[in-house]
Amino acid sequence: MGFVLGKLGLGFRRVVTIGSLSMGIAIACTNILAKPAHSAEQIRFWYSPAGEFTIYISDLEQFAKQGKLSKRLEFYLGRLSSEQQNQLRETLATRYNISHVTAAQFAYSPIGEILMRRLGRILQITPQHNGFSSLRAALILSAQSDEGLTILNVLQRYPVPIIYLDLPRGLQAYAEVSQLLYKKEQAIAAIEKQAIAESSLNPTENKSLDIAKPDLRVMGNVQWTKEKFTYLQRDRNVRISAELYLPKDLTKPAPLIVISHGLASNPDTFQYLSQHLASYGFAVAALEHPKTGSRDFAAFLSGLSKSPQSEEAIQQPLDVKYLLDELEQKAKTDPIWRDRLNFEQVGLIGHSLGGYTVLALSGAQLNFNQINQECSTPEPNIASFNVAKILQCRFSSLDTNNTNLSDRRIKAVLALNPLGGSTLLGKEGVQNIKIPVAIFASGDDIFTPAVPEQFFPFVWLTNPHKYLVTFPKGTHFSFLERSDRGVLIVPESVVGEKPEFTHPHTKALSLAFFQTYLNQRPEFTSYLTNNYVQAIASPRFPASLTTNFSESQLLQSLDLKP
Repeated sequence: MGFVLGKLGLGFRRVVTIGSLSMGIAIACTNILAKPAHSAEQIRFWYSPAGEFTIYISDLEQFAKQGKLSKRLEFYLGRLSSEQQNQLRETLATRYNISHVTAAQFAYSPIGEILMRRLGRILQITPQHNGFSSLRAALILSAQSDEGLTILNVLQRYPVPIIYLDLPRGLQAYAEVSQLLYKKEQAIAAIEKQAIAESSLNPTENKSLDIAKPDLRVMGNVQWTKEKFTYLQRDRNVRISAELYLPKDLTKPAPLIVISHGLASNPDTFQYLSQHLASYGFAVAALEHPKTGSRDFAAFLSGLSKSPQSEEAIQQPLDVKYLLDELEQKAKTDPIWRDRLNFEQVGLIGHSLGGYTVLALSGAQLNFNQINQECSTPEPNIASFNVAKILQCRFSSLDTNNTNLSDRRIKAVLALNPLGGSTLLGKEGVQNIKIPVAIFASGDDIFTPAVPEQFFPFVWLTNPHKYLVTFPKGTHFSFLERSDRGVLIVPESVVGEKPEFTHPHTKALSLAFFQTYLNQRPEFTSYLTNNYVQAIASPRFPASLTTNFSESQLLQSLDLKP
């Protein structure tokens, strides 16, 4: 899900589709109706056995804008701490800089419709009447207004006088969110405990020695060049653009690392890491996936193309395969490329959807039994707002013959905030990986939550050469670099602490990992320890590394039975 930081680019040739046409009609209607005929004044809900309660939206507005609690609202919020009240106020008033075109395109996309319908079962226009259409209209109108898209503005522009809150269903959704966001604290505490135990097993590795020589966070001495090229992805029948960082003055072919980005992203977001690895003698190839890259995704958000389809779960790994094929062919036929790349030493780095991509290429197989089991509940009975799971359930229509996307050339993979471990791959799929794997997880990742998407896949890995690096304060954007070719401006509250805090860890640990498993240099394993991670971590942005955390430990930390 790696949305890039940047501005929406609209320089694309117009493509008329039924989806964009219907979205355009909706926008036209909202332009005519700058203000809805009715706007919400109250939120009503039934709390048994006490009866019916009412919250006035004007009270919420006063609270959000002025910080004042009316007597009516104090009845509900008076027991919250000042910190909790401030958090609620910020939640209501935070402005998301998203245009009404982008909001409409999202609301009419397959995932957007699912989320709108599920939320509409909680925020109803009459008791038992889904508020989907009203919610979608309010979302677009809010984004179009001078005040911009905020939760308060969406509530105010709900085109009915009374919003009926289905409290039981809302509490059910809250319970799931709590499981994803709050129970992970218990899991992280258990992981940190295990990491400390592993550190104590190596008392001779003191912190000063770990960071003394060499400092892997510092750029290396190898000079490199950057070349751009395109290649044909025969399955898609399209040409894909890629960038290759190639070390100079090689005495032998360089090990190759391929980087696969996340949704709405591009190679720019890992430029800092590409350059760092190249400065130590690795060749790095970074491609922009069709459909999910920032260029094509911007076209979707601006109404000029369709949303990414479920086939991307197959096509993205094939993008990488064809890239390797192209480079291997060039190395055989082009004198400029000959003897410069080693295809027996290939590593992968992937973020979010790219994280799924590299896991699939490393041997993880699509698990359609898991997909069907997780996604079989009829839609009206679902209160889930786990975006990662919603996205994975869309893959249930894939061709079941394409379960093995592995590539023998891959020798080690690094997955950052990977998507797909919980449902698309599952335990059976992940256990097929037989090569070294490092997984980076972020505690505050709301797009690919750490517990289902990273912690469980890690404990399912059977290869002993595995590493889990956890950043409790990290988010989905912590490993990315700002890109001028981005498609969304992400609020700072979602980005979290400055991503630059994690970049030294990413550079040092990825370098140590690939030196160990591509260049076969075991002396670098001393960097792949919790002692080293603690030596370079800061109190403001802590981290831990474990290699032996088990499934039973994870289940116990979550109060679940093995």
